[in-house]
Amino acid sequence: MNGQKLRILREFRNYSQAHIACKLGISQNAYSRIENNQTKLTTERLQKLADILGVPPEELLSEKDPIIHFSFSRYEALSGEKEERYQEMIENTRQHFTQVICSKDEKIAYLENEINTLRKERKKIIQMIERLTS
Repeated sequence: MNGQKLRILREFRNYSQAHIACKLGISQNAYSRIENNQTKLTTERLQKLADILGVPPEELLSEKDPIIHFSFSRYEALSGEKEERYQEMIENTRQHFTQVICSKDEKIAYLENEINTLRKERKKIIQMIERLTS
């Protein structure tokens, strides 16, 4: 099970961890452990999670990148209005992924800054210890 894939599929559908946890009948912390690969799923819970996310259970077990499914009824002709609606859905999805990527980029920049700050603090502490021991 790939927790990263679960998170991507959950975020794609704009579901919170709490929402998924509620649907599964577990706590948000328990679901978080699933996404962090700290908990194994039963077959029953795997099926329920797949149903919630709208993907086959095999998709959740696969190590490949998630496939986002868009489906059109084979009997439905795309009228101009429906085509516009699908285009709008696609654009909304693109915007969502752009926001997710920007959010991740911001988080990376923040964490890099934190790492640099901690390195400087560590260096200062080491210098202080060296002064005290000399």
